[in-house]
Amino acid sequence: MEGRVHLHVLVRARKDASAVESALERYYPDWEWRVETLGGERNPSWIVGLARERFEDSDAMWKVLLLGRRSYSGRGRVVWMEGWSAVNVGKAEVRNARLTEIVDSIELGRAAPRLSVAFRRVPELRRGRLLTENQDADTMLRWGKFTETIAELTEEELHNGAYFSLRKPGNPPEEVLYDASGRPILRILMPDEGEPSVSVLGNGEPFDLKAFVRENCETLENLFEDAVDSLGGVAGEFDILLVPVSGGKDSTCCLAIAVETADRLGIDVEAVYVDTGYDLGGDVVEDVGAALGVDIKHVDVSDTFERGLRERKPTHENRWCTGVKLSGIKKVLKDLEGDVLLVVGDRDAESRRRRLRPPVHRNRLLDVPEVNPVKGWGGAEVLGTLFRLGLPVSELYEIGFYRLGCSVCPSFTAWERTLVELSR
Repeated sequence: MEGRVHLHVLVRARKDASAVESALERYYPDWEWRVETLGGERNPSWIVGLARERFEDSDAMWKVLLLGRRSYSGRGRVVWMEGWSAVNVGKAEVRNARLTEIVDSIELGRAAPRLSVAFRRVPELRRGRLLTENQDADTMLRWGKFTETIAELTEEELHNGAYFSLRKPGNPPEEVLYDASGRPILRILMPDEGEPSVSVLGNGEPFDLKAFVRENCETLENLFEDAVDSLGGVAGEFDILLVPVSGGKDSTCCLAIAVETADRLGIDVEAVYVDTGYDLGGDVVEDVGAALGVDIKHVDVSDTFERGLRERKPTHENRWCTGVKLSGIKKVLKDLEGDVLLVVGDRDAESRRRRLRPPVHRNRLLDVPEVNPVKGWGGAEVLGTLFRLGLPVSELYEIGFYRLGCSVCPSFTAWERTLVELSR
């Protein structure tokens, strides 16, 4: 499968390039990457100018300039240049950094676009400063019934409207809510066990969701078009794009991208919904299919799922539930004629394991090629795209869910379990 270069890395000198190549060979073995030097240039101002020129002609999905302390002129560890990022590896020269430090810096550089937000009446995506230098973090939009959830849990009221949030991992994970000016007004601690902790820090001004979509329209359109182009660059040699859908934001967005790509290439799109009987978000699946003109195939595995639950609930050590869901997709694959490309909504922010997985790879469990077109997107960008396209969005996101899965998921935090109870 041929497609775009996934990652383009620039460094100052040849010895730095050798160190980066060693790191990528070990941790990014299946990626399409390119490493180039700036001819040994040492002047920080000249380095930025040269990098800008080089990246202008690059069509790579991610563009990262790696520098040592001696050549880095930014204030923080990473600077987002609205098209590429510059990262300080923390050592005098890149060649002095350990391979794990180099990979960590690359991951931060790849995360910089989705974590950069400027607050100017509404949040502007992929602009301004980074909300965090934690590449495991993700962005989200909170609107509608979310304020009712907070009022029910805290007896304090936020102004009705939309808010921007940042979800950061930790012990416990936390979500911080920002108002229209970028002021933090709410913090939610989400331990695995016990009860969530919700602290209202202030009552700031919300923003209008329609205004958010309008102000970010060009950015969201460019993201969508870039995803269609990338998928099209791979999908041309296939007959069918198969999209597993759940009613969640990521799979809905992927289906929209797949439909647009298939229309341009003149190939088919198939969508499958595997019904476990415990799904969150399944109520909007039919609406999603109708909005995009796709007849979604339903595979009912609820009996198998129910039998499994009678024996034991899914755990982190034994996630038999995933196998049941995959069995439904396998049933559909058997009936499809022609070469199939799987289109899945996995994103970098979900886990480091997924970040290191290339955007185009072979799904070993299903034994088919797979593409992840929204891999580098933030949650707020996915939701913004759905709003821009006028596609159905599950009400569960409104009340406070970050992701949708099964109501018996072992990965649920105390916050999500509380929301399940509130939604009943």
